[in-house]
Amino acid sequence: MIVITIRTESKTSDGGIESSIRTALMVEEGRKYLHLIWPDSGGIRIRKVPREFKYTELPDYPIAKAKKTLRLCGRKFGITKAAKKALRVTA
Repeated sequence: MIVITIRTESKTSDGGIESSIRTALMVEEGRKYLHLIWPDSGGIRIRKVPREFKYTELPDYPIAKAKKTLRLCGRKFGITKAAKKALRVTA
């Protein structure tokens, strides 16, 4: 597991492009997708993001602190079973 910042882009309803930068915890790096845990409007969940999106590792950020923060947010806003299970795994 590593902490990363990722720049995502999506199309808007009026045909424009909206980009955002998120901080997430990378659970798995697959051939086509990155599996990330990040806070969302529905709580803490695992999202699959295409590898084409650019990401930057944050090597100095402690993973234990990131896991603790995500767990606390999960208690307050909700967390999926898969995200809870992934946060339990030690890396």
